[in-house]
Amino acid sequence: MFRRAARHVERVMHGLQKVDGSPVPLRSVRVESTVVGYTAQVVSRLEYENEEGNPVEAVFTFPLDESSTVVDFTALIYGRKIVGIVKEKEEAKQAYDDAIAKGQSAFLMDSVRRDIFTVSVGNLPPKKKATIEITFIMELPTEHDGSLRFNLPSVLTPRYHAASSNPAESTNPTADVTYLPASAIPYTLSFEMRIKADVDGVTSLTHQLMTERAVDDDRYSVTFVQLAEKHKFDKDVVVIITLKNTHQPHAVVEMGAESSVAFLANPAVALNYFPNFSTTDAVSELIFVIDRSGSMSGKYIGAAKETIMLFLKSIPDDCYFNIVGFGSSHEKLFKESVAYNQENLDIAMPYTKSLQANLGGTELLPPLREIFKMPSVKGRPKQIFVLTDGAVSNTYSVIEEVKKNAHNARCFAVGIGSGASTELVRGIAEAGKGSSEFIQAGERMQPKAMRMLKRALAPSLSDVHISWSIPWVSEVIQTPSKVPPVFSGDRLIIYGFLVNVLQLGDLKGSASLKGYIGTEKFELSINFEVKPSGGSGGKAVHQLAIKSLIKDVKSNYTDKDIIKKQLGSTVKSDKDAIVKLSTSADVICSHTSFVAVDEGNGEPVKGSMNLRHIPMAKDDGYNDCSRYMRHRRVMNFHNWEDGNDSDGYVRHRRQITRCNWEDGDGDDSECEEEEINDEKKTSDDIFRTIVLLQQASGAWLLDFAVARLVSKSVDDLDALSPFGKEASAVCKSIWATAVVLACLEAACAGSKDEWELIANKATKWAKKQTLPERTTWGHLMKAAQKLFQ
Repeated sequence: MFRRAARHVERVMHGLQKVDGSPVPLRSVRVESTVVGYTAQVVSRLEYENEEGNPVEAVFTFPLDESSTVVDFTALIYGRKIVGIVKEKEEAKQAYDDAIAKGQSAFLMDSVRRDIFTVSVGNLPPKKKATIEITFIMELPTEHDGSLRFNLPSVLTPRYHAASSNPAESTNPTADVTYLPASAIPYTLSFEMRIKADVDGVTSLTHQLMTERAVDDDRYSVTFVQLAEKHKFDKDVVVIITLKNTHQPHAVVEMGAESSVAFLANPAVALNYFPNFSTTDAVSELIFVIDRSGSMSGKYIGAAKETIMLFLKSIPDDCYFNIVGFGSSHEKLFKESVAYNQENLDIAMPYTKSLQANLGGTELLPPLREIFKMPSVKGRPKQIFVLTDGAVSNTYSVIEEVKKNAHNARCFAVGIGSGASTELVRGIAEAGKGSSEFIQAGERMQPKAMRMLKRALAPSLSDVHISWSIPWVSEVIQTPSKVPPVFSGDRLIIYGFLVNVLQLGDLKGSASLKGYIGTEKFELSINFEVKPSGGSGGKAVHQLAIKSLIKDVKSNYTDKDIIKKQLGSTVKSDKDAIVKLSTSADVICSHTSFVAVDEGNGEPVKGSMNLRHIPMAKDDGYNDCSRYMRHRRVMNFHNWEDGNDSDGYVRHRRQITRCNWEDGDGDDSECEEEEINDEKKTSDDIFRTIVLLQQASGAWLLDFAVARLVSKSVDDLDALSPFGKEASAVCKSIWATAVVLACLEAACAGSKDEWELIANKATKWAKKQTLPERTTWGHLMKAAQKLFQ
């Protein structure tokens, strides 16, 4: 096995301490993750030590990805292992409080939000240690290239507390959290991962990694991953896993276990679909909603502005658009959405450049309500893009508002930076029948932005349903019962509980994903086998399916009578059903908690108990990856000036800045300007230049900046045109457009996903123009491509 990174715990005279001098009983966090297929099981061990003279209660509030399902909670104290039990939330809290009152040590894990959890260690005796072990499983999301994304949150962004009529939002989930600079966090984190799959590569957006490959006892290929350096709690741990066989539909069958609950006693199937279908751009009304609250200041607002600019340059012809900024108040660029043309683009670009994070708190609900009330542009579906760091407390109200208006507006969401609320960002996308993306420090935003815009402009698979065919199975209870919109190339996970299996023995079945792309039928099938003696071991599939089923019941997306019938006559209400599902499967939810009580030898813990809140690191935004980004050259959109050339064309003076993410707030006063020569230009420089110069129509002008792309003067490039030097301005622009597209193909072939929309818009414009006789668009492209051979 490879060398393990050294673990280091900073010790002070009286134990680990916060800045205010109070001791911190949490010493270390050790995370071990196992990735199998498209899921991960994560075991997190929290080591506590009380060096005080009195017992303590240590309260640790921390983030987890909202897709995580907590399935096990144990405590080790005095050498005894105490297994946590899932109970109804109030019952668990009462059991914890009763134990504390009796002088017993007790342990409680509670979900404050779907992506925020709290662990309480009560009555930890003086000079004693305890270990908490938390196990959770999660579905790993896929990137645009099919690779898997593992995200271990380390940053908990403080939530802005907005007024809400929802009782569940009456308190701020981060109100009691103490924040420290990352360098002052007194506990440590170690991380290891085992990947049981054929892997093409493992990389990280946030950390340097050590990896080693081996073969386990069952002859499976295993990749071991470790952090190569000490984790500083200033950013999440993000690992990107590229498998050898991506986009392969498959099913995982897990047999049931002895249980009084039919869902757990019967087999469960997990279906993984990767549908691919051809798409065409559709006209839309595109509204970009940008978070301008104080928590977005500095690097985040810079990232959001760059993303908006990329969106603006990639909008197809005939669309309408608008920009809305929100904080404690909100403001719109245009009173109502306007046509996408050069005049309005020239207004939007400098406006976007000027945006600041100066609107106070994070009130997302009011601007969304106003946008939903605005009349839609006839013939153009309303598509809303929300860019936010997710620092809101009224998440449920926001998601509910999106869900109410899903019939007339589709919503997409981008979470910016470590600490972005996965519950909010994914919740908006799910309720709004759109999709979500997350952008971490050091990660390229262009492919994420383009991927999302492509989804918005392309038709999704509609009227989607799953057709199950399994002989000798009388009923399949599917979750999610309502299949969400499916976009080409995305993964879709569906679970099915096989109820009333009428024949013992091996069974063969299939499940077909069916729907429509426009008016054309679409179908994709997966075959699988149900073997009583085989199938996947464990109960992970059942637990992930139970979590999905709980979500269905909460959202009124399923036939509750069928579910209640399976759960028994004692289940009367939705809450009863959720609690029974949760407690039976050991899956905590908003109505349940894990509790563990050490009854010990009957001797109570003596002394008054001191309350200690475990601190979290401040999120300093994109500063945290400056050393990874320092040598990467980033062209800012605002570093351009226009001037009139002698030949009547607009001349662009090109400057490139050597900036870290620290300079991403729109202030270029600290950036080092330099003239860039052709030898220094990278594909990223070229791409950004091309994006910036494109007209709203999709065309490029034959000017100084375009000529520099091929290291020529305007006159030289003009002379190479098949149209000749005396051609009209339109023909000159067509030639310039062909040259730019050939440049993209030659210099940026590896990032085609980022410029595909730009190229499509340009090609459509060029083909609409009237060309001289015996001249075709293909002829022009061949002439342009010769310049790069």
